[in-house]
Amino acid sequence: MGDWYFLLSVTLRQIMSLQYDAEFAKEAAPILQHLTQAPKPALNDVATRRAMLGAMTREEINLPDDVEHMVHSVAAPDGHNVPVHHFRKKVPAREGGEPAIIHIHGGGYIALSAVGCSTPHGASVSQTGIQILSIDYRLAPENPYPVPLEDCWSALQWIQSNAERLSISPARIAVMGESAGGGLAAALTLLARDRGLSPPLAKQILIYPMLDDRTRTNHAGELAFWDDKDNITGWTAYLGSKVGSDAIIPYAAPARVETVEGLPPLYLDCPQLDIFVHEGMEYARRFVAANIPTECHIYPGLPHGFEALAPGIDVTKQAISNRYKAMSSF
Repeated sequence: MGDWYFLLSVTLRQIMSLQYDAEFAKEAAPILQHLTQAPKPALNDVATRRAMLGAMTREEINLPDDVEHMVHSVAAPDGHNVPVHHFRKKVPAREGGEPAIIHIHGGGYIALSAVGCSTPHGASVSQTGIQILSIDYRLAPENPYPVPLEDCWSALQWIQSNAERLSISPARIAVMGESAGGGLAAALTLLARDRGLSPPLAKQILIYPMLDDRTRTNHAGELAFWDDKDNITGWTAYLGSKVGSDAIIPYAAPARVETVEGLPPLYLDCPQLDIFVHEGMEYARRFVAANIPTECHIYPGLPHGFEALAPGIDVTKQAISNRYKAMSSF
């Protein structure tokens, strides 16, 4: 039966050996049951995926008593106004400016919003004291590459130019993002290096980042919440007919970058049952090889977006603690 049968057998055994973390499976049981019963959208069905992801978030902002929220409007080169949602503590700013994190939300490049993904920000700001500025970039396919990235670049430039007024130290700005937001954060870091941003970015914090448009096999099978069809749909919406080809440049898909030299320190975490774990580990390996300070965590038995599905389990609490430390150390 040849090599294909051997490879298929190995893949099936690997998938069968994987399972959800027991604590996660218990807490997330209702959601898991719903997701199992829900029909999967067809390849390149953006509208259904957008609706499904949107149904898992709320377009409202709830904050602790010690955190305030404001919205800035940043002009993109084409005249579009990019909303930037600013979260900070209600205390007098420290003299000389404070560190800040530019946040970029996830959604496969096709869905969600800065408001819909704002739930963690209140607790993050309250616990760390670090300001968070979340960019509401435009989505694909209506606005394909490079529009979302250039929206983020415009916001970064505006934040750095207005750092004194915002009580931010321009030398202590990091970028952070989850999923597609992690991919955009990585791309923004490349853009900042190559366009000579000064001062340079201080750190990048990538949470299960979407880095590589050359979609590989789904090693986790049905345990993965974002699978190969979802991934192809998102990347195709973002990059169009050139997706997966040699025409794609690193600013569009950061896994393609030739060298990571000159990039800021990296924090990256990813659950093992995530289609992005292999590209994330490879990206982190390149930073280690380049002697750039790197911290990487892989969480076994957990899928993409696990912290939102099971916020009370021990592994989620540990992951959040690790992220808070990363957010407070630049």
